[in-house]
Amino acid sequence: MLRLGLYCYAALSFVLFAAAKPVVLNWDIGYTSAKPDGKNDRRVIGINGKWPPPVVNVNVGDTLTINANNRLDEPTSLHTHGFFQNGTNYYDGAVGATECGIPPNGSYTYRMNVTQSGTFWIHSHYLAQYVDGLRTPLISKPAVEHYKYDEEMVLMLEAWYNRNSHDINDQLLSTSEATRLKPFLPTMLINSRGGSDVNITKLSFKPGKKYRLRLLNVSGTGMIRFGIEHHMLDVIELDGVDSEIKSVPSIQLSAGQRASVLVTAKNNTDYNYAFHADIFTD
Repeated sequence: MLRLGLYCYAALSFVLFAAAKPVVLNWDIGYTSAKPDGKNDRRVIGINGKWPPPVVNVNVGDTLTINANNRLDEPTSLHTHGFFQNGTNYYDGAVGATECGIPPNGSYTYRMNVTQSGTFWIHSHYLAQYVDGLRTPLISKPAVEHYKYDEEMVLMLEAWYNRNSHDINDQLLSTSEATRLKPFLPTMLINSRGGSDVNITKLSFKPGKKYRLRLLNVSGTGMIRFGIEHHMLDVIELDGVDSEIKSVPSIQLSAGQRASVLVTAKNNTDYNYAFHADIFTD
């Protein structure tokens, strides 16, 4: 019996990690333009000539490699926010701490083992550069999900500024208190889209279905409160760590924080329910 048990355990381990694979991304980091709020066109930082950057999907056990080429006129880097980087801290992307940054026309390869599951994001860690648009969700799936749901959606929540990152950085580091306290006046974006047309940011639910919403606050500054009218949110993950279910009417995320919530859609189609993603800039 003991021998059989050991055999079964080994077989299970093989099945769980058999799907592990190398994930290789080739990223040219360069300037482009976008008008995410529907009004103001501004220079942004995209990947391979496109903006927003693509969502990255991996599984626990994968090896993630990003070949980054800097086409900007200043240094850049890539930080995988929330990854522990045990044994690979030199790929953490924190300029001035774990690397010097990728110089203009330079290249660097980030390579890391995916050992954590949950909701993460990749962004520049050079000054305040990621508020120019160099940020994207990274979703890591476990071998076995702890919670059951029908579908999932990634919701990248962002206080967007119609000013470049250097202006924001200079204001935050100003020696003048009056300058530092001036309002930033951001616009709310959902998955890099916003503005007065609510149809471009709507969530499409099917009656009675259960959804996992992966929420990320990728703002430079500002807390965001998220909620759906007449629906409870069952929190199941915080910053890449699974949690016991906690039911709340809304959830607040500071800049950089992530959470997963389960939402069961009402089992009728009589109404459309508003969802809120409110910015707190204090």
